[in-house]
Amino acid sequence: MILQMKNIQKSFGSLDVLKGIDLTVEKGEVVAVIGPSGGGKSTLLRCATTLETIDKGEIKIGGDTLVTTKDDKAVYCDRKMLQEVRSKFGLVFQGFNLFPHFSVRRNITEALIHVHKKSKEEADKICDQLLTKMGMLDKADAYPCNLSGGQQQRVGIARALATNPDIIFFDEPTSALDPELTAGILKVIRDLAEEKMTMVIVTHEMSFARDVADRIIFMDGGVIVEQGPAKDIINNPKSERTKSFLAGY
Repeated sequence: MILQMKNIQKSFGSLDVLKGIDLTVEKGEVVAVIGPSGGGKSTLLRCATTLETIDKGEIKIGGDTLVTTKDDKAVYCDRKMLQEVRSKFGLVFQGFNLFPHFSVRRNITEALIHVHKKSKEEADKICDQLLTKMGMLDKADAYPCNLSGGQQQRVGIARALATNPDIIFFDEPTSALDPELTAGILKVIRDLAEEKMTMVIVTHEMSFARDVADRIIFMDGGVIVEQGPAKDIINNPKSERTKSFLAGY
């Protein structure tokens, strides 16, 4: 099991955003998370990737415990273990989040060199392989401002893949792109799925979720309303709330 989240609770002030979420992801599995805005999808990803801290619950990634609960309070691992856990996942943002003052190459190699202690030669080799995979090798020395949104997102995916993570999280990776560019990014993710990359994808692309994901989770109001095989959820949802949501697509 690559990811295990138990009884995840998260509030912002008086607003309960996650109300006891349980989620597991097996090696090689692609899980799509769908649901209305404000339902807790992105917050769940942010908690899994340490961008937000949880109030209660337990998270394990790649067998390592990131956080557990003692005396009704979340207790996180020490800094050394935190770095170890973070090395096991990659994250692709909806807003690209590239460093604007770094070239494409440096955006990809920076963490490899300074966090993962790779030599510059090794980091450059990994970078070139990934940029070739993304069809972006000729843009290695370009800066984000000179790239289209689709190109920036390809760099973001390459950066997430560079550390050879156990799992990659995608937070609405196409929401900032127009339809033509969206198709290209979805093809990249489809290719990763065929390579059995373990992925959790928050998305509003329902046909993509149906065709690429092994399992779909429908979230609303901070809870998992329904989950199951992707085609079953999209084509034959059981919950009235899921049916109502999908009727809009």
